[in-house]
Amino acid sequence: MPQFVFGLLLIAFAAVVGFYGTQVAREGWTKMFSPPRAEATAARPYVVVASTELVIPADHTEPVQVVFDLKNTGQTEAVGTLRDFTYYFSTDAAQREFAYQHSESIPFSLAPGEQWRGHFLPSFVLSNEKLEALDAGRARLFVYARGEYRDPAGRVFPFPFARMYHPVVAGKLAISPRDIVFK
Repeated sequence: MPQFVFGLLLIAFAAVVGFYGTQVAREGWTKMFSPPRAEATAARPYVVVASTELVIPADHTEPVQVVFDLKNTGQTEAVGTLRDFTYYFSTDAAQREFAYQHSESIPFSLAPGEQWRGHFLPSFVLSNEKLEALDAGRARLFVYARGEYRDPAGRVFPFPFARMYHPVVAGKLAISPRDIVFK
């Protein structure tokens, strides 16, 4: 008889745990697979750098150019600016902080899915010696700017632009390492 009572208690306990466990699981599944809240899916622009290229002239006495493409991958229009475009050629491998130099703003306006091409025309001349130092890893060249863009509601999103010369990357400009600070 004690075994029978113990068995009934065990079954009752399993039923209670099963019922509440099902409720907890149902709430968890609902939270995991329900559609996001309205504020989480609010339409906004997302501006990205689609490509960058360092144009090195055949005549190494002429300055380089930086050509870049911005793209709005979001659902609404983006209106923004890039300013303080700066280049920095460094032979100090330990240098981690680089200052912005003032330059005029470059405005842009991008509809959803639209791409825009911009140009930065620094006065930097990449001589044969400097190019050899860059290719050998004895020097670094950074190109960077401050930027931001707004959505139609007026919300502002930061848009930093920072690239570093890399000899084997297409366009010769790679994303700058995270430990480099531009201020």
